Amino acid sequence: MIFHRYAFTALLLSAHRAQHNASADPLVTARCNGKVIKNQDILAQRRLKPGSKSSKHTYDATVGNGAIITSTSGKSNKTPSTEDQGIGITTIKSKASKSTKTSSKAPKAGTLAPSSSPSGVPATQPSVAPTEDGIIPNDELLLPKCLRRNYVPPTPKPSPRPFATLPPVKLDTAEPTTGEGSVPPTDENVTFRRGDLSKNIRRLGIRVARGMSVRVVATANERINFANGDMSSLPFHGAPDGAAVFAWEDGGHVYVSNSDRQNKRGGVYAMYFDKQGDVVDYKMLLSDTTRNSSGGKTPFNTWLSCEEYAQGQCWQVDPEGRRNPEMTVLGGEGGNYEAVACDDRNPLQPIFYVTEDFKFGALRKFTPVEGLASWDTLNGPGTTEYLVFLDDKTFTWSLCDDVARTSQSIYFPNVEGIDFKDGILYFVSKRRLMLYALDLDNNTYTMAPTNEALLGGGEFKNSPDQLIRNEGDYLYFTEDGGKTPGVYAVDSSGQRFAIFEAYGKQYFGDETTGLAFSPDGTKMYACFQDCGCEVSGEGDCGCMLEFERLDGRSFDGETLNLRF
Repeated sequence: MIFHRYAFTALLLSAHRAQHNASADPLVTARCNGKVIKNQDILAQRRLKPGSKSSKHTYDATVGNGAIITSTSGKSNKTPSTEDQGIGITTIKSKASKSTKTSSKAPKAGTLAPSSSPSGVPATQPSVAPTEDGIIPNDELLLPKCLRRNYVPPTPKPSPRPFATLPPVKLDTAEPTTGEGSVPPTDENVTFRRGDLSKNIRRLGIRVARGMSVRVVATANERINFANGDMSSLPFHGAPDGAAVFAWEDGGHVYVSNSDRQNKRGGVYAMYFDKQGDVVDYKMLLSDTTRNSSGGKTPFNTWLSCEEYAQGQCWQVDPEGRRNPEMTVLGGEGGNYEAVACDDRNPLQPIFYVTEDFKFGALRKFTPVEGLASWDTLNGPGTTEYLVFLDDKTFTWSLCDDVARTSQSIYFPNVEGIDFKDGILYFVSKRRLMLYALDLDNNTYTMAPTNEALLGGGEFKNSPDQLIRNEGDYLYFTEDGGKTPGVYAVDSSGQRFAIFEAYGKQYFGDETTGLAFSPDGTKMYACFQDCGCEVSGEGDCGCMLEFERLDGRSFDGETLNLRF
């Protein structure tokens, strides 16, 4: 039996109100079956174990003046459907709906069976009508607006300056000159120009920014050519998705890439480059997993690979393959996980953020116990909290995933890419077509549409996907769907630029994935997940491209500062 989340939320808010009237201490303590829960902001948490047979659970909220408010949940005679499940509050007590939850043993490292059917979708907003006179009962006023009857979610309004918290843009050394059209730069060594898609690579069906070169590194289901003339023993993996680059021996680097294939055919692969940028090895790091979507890097140089299906998990992988992969604690009981970001400002206690690509998902925050951060950090104890938007400017972290799931479904459903830089957590909602920037120190946020006009050529009209923030001033993101998937960048003033964009018919409905940069920033890697294959997600789908600035500079570095 799982306690009805709406009734418990009302209970806690009632405790807040009673405490406010008594001018007592601001801390509210909630007790769930004898277990104490404390949270200054959203005081709710589900503590029932999967498969619990208890038919009656008592929840107490103790306020600062010593008063205790009690709510009891029990079995109902009828299980409401997701369409007609209402709150049904008379005082502060409510009946909970019956729920069945199946638990299973954790899979062995490197193996994970897919679910046989999608997980159940949480109930939608209550549809119970107000009283005949149109007045909402007083007790229901204790609920957040998003949980009241007939609530219509507001449309979030973008901040007029969504990136005001970013560092200022560094000025380019190449100054513009007067006159119309393109003119030679003052610095002859700078040839790259973001947003100027004047270079047409017809053989590939893509356009790239001026001053760039491109080559095909690998094609799915085909073996990879090595610098010494040999070929890889394994073909390049199908459905390439999230990726990252790690520094490697002798000035080389490793490109680690997920495979987003179904039914235990996914996994993680690694491509090894020497210091000249030539491929010297390719191997599999993780197998027998399902729909490895994206992931993220850790401060201790490991890769986290997220599975995006009902019982998905987050796996830790050694880029060099010296250690066997292991399932981490980040995934909890499982979910449609997408990507991971890490706040590593405290090297003894890095904080991890995981997104869930699901309307009723929950963006989670895992804070491990402070100590020497290492591989074992993600297998040890810690606290998991969930993101809740309070309004269009502020947010908090809750111990209750139910409250967070309601918040995500309203404000930022289907979260995809995520990254962290200088106290700011960035993520995108593909359903809202929004980019969010959370100030973690002040619990405030800003947001901006991702489909606004680009400076120069190209267009971005479809769903934002993966997200990368390098050491420079640009935030890069990929695109899912449409006729022109590509890679784009936004600077700290909010201006958007295309880096490359597809136009060939073989890319219609495709998505760009696998975005990563070499350690020195001079090379950019990206994939098309289908790349013209007949059946999306199969082993022959996907290709990997390498882009390079002809002037040899970093993609975050100087560019031609010319007028469009």
